[in-house]
Amino acid sequence: MSAEGLDMKLVEDIRRLKKLGFTKRKVARCLKVHRNTVTKYWNGGESAILAEMPASVAPPNEADGWTKHLDWQDIRAEVLGGVPLNVLFEEQFEKIPVTYSAFWKQLQRRAPCLAATMVRIFAPGSRAEIDYCDGIGLLDIVTGEIVKTEFFVGVLCCSRYTFAEFTLTQKSEDFLSSHVRMLEFFGGSAQIVSPDNLKSAVSKAHRYDPVLNPAYTRLASHYGFAVVPARVRTPRDKAIVERTIQIFQRWFFFRVRHRTFTSLVELNKVLREHLVLFNERKHRVFGKSRQEMFASEKSHLIELPQVPYQVATFSRATLSRDCHLRFAENFYSAPHVLRGLELEVWATAVSIEIYHKSERVAFHRRNKSAGKFITDTHHYPPAQQAYAEEDVARVRERAVKVGPETSKLVTELLSGPYPFQHFRRCQGILALGHKYSEPRLESASRIANQFNQKTVPYLERVIKQNGGTLRKEANAIERGYNPHLRGVE
Repeated sequence: MSAEGLDMKLVEDIRRLKKLGFTKRKVARCLKVHRNTVTKYWNGGESAILAEMPASVAPPNEADGWTKHLDWQDIRAEVLGGVPLNVLFEEQFEKIPVTYSAFWKQLQRRAPCLAATMVRIFAPGSRAEIDYCDGIGLLDIVTGEIVKTEFFVGVLCCSRYTFAEFTLTQKSEDFLSSHVRMLEFFGGSAQIVSPDNLKSAVSKAHRYDPVLNPAYTRLASHYGFAVVPARVRTPRDKAIVERTIQIFQRWFFFRVRHRTFTSLVELNKVLREHLVLFNERKHRVFGKSRQEMFASEKSHLIELPQVPYQVATFSRATLSRDCHLRFAENFYSAPHVLRGLELEVWATAVSIEIYHKSERVAFHRRNKSAGKFITDTHHYPPAQQAYAEEDVARVRERAVKVGPETSKLVTELLSGPYPFQHFRRCQGILALGHKYSEPRLESASRIANQFNQKTVPYLERVIKQNGGTLRKEANAIERGYNPHLRGVE
């Protein structure tokens, strides 16, 4: 084969088919070449290849050896996966004394037939990309176990200015909170934010028409940016943030590999210190640091609203027959006319808002306990409202008859804005007076008030510890021995 006729693709195909177990005869038949040609390049044939290559194509002197330390096939796979070659080159090879042109030529020779890639140019403030990867584990000092973390990264595409933090999960609350802190770090928002297709961002993935998570839509509306998720299995749609994660992982994770972190606060504090240094590093391609380029981009960002965003998670729940729906192990009331309907629940750290067809129908303070009923009696039908109010008054009167301590306990339970939510508990407390005796209940109420333990199980436990017995058992003890009773000897 002449120098002019040398086809590097043919050589590559011969080697590839050989690895697959093809014989020389079969390779020649598949590639439609003479068997002698196959034999010539069967065992590598580097000298033969170099001899037939024209001088203008032959590799330069590699005495420095920089090309031998690179995995060219891995580089080829990354480029074919959508990573722009300039992004791949910009920092991965910053310590190698070679120009971008020389790197490109070597890649073409060692990994031919690369698909052409487009270098994307972004206007200032036009786009930001976000993504996750596995974070650094935290040591639980109690159990000795390693707690996994998530590494959240956001990048402004124009300046490459980078924000990063560690979180415990990728769930909606952590995901949205990271966005809030990222935008505060940037001092504004890009016009478009491009996330991956995780559930916290996209409820239903679609190549052309994805359905966004309502909570994420609400946050985007608050800050005024559009959400354009990356296409599924298309890494080139957010190649900048993916490449930044790779660079930052090698740069930061390596530096703290011998350190042990026991809290998320400590880990993020160290990260923030290194993040400043990372953004101040000179960018190989642009010749400036990310911080310097960001100074020009910052004025193009969307201004942050004056009112900070309250992170709210979104869920749906059906209102039951008792006018309550379940959220986070508690039960919250809503108007009785909506019983049987699916309602929207927006939850912040301090409040619960319930919506029906975009109209707020109920508002409650969030209760962080479990198994509680948070009730607005106005949500009941009119007849039940009157019944509830009447019964509350009756319970208070019964508590007064038991004694001042019991009355104080019941009054405090019913003194809130929604007294009916503790109504059943008060009924249970008064029932202990019938079960054991009212004086014993009064004594137990005094202890309960002292230690602020106003639950039925606690009161009953106190009564039993102080010698409390059931009324029927007490009556039997008081009767004692009577020789006149039938059956007594």
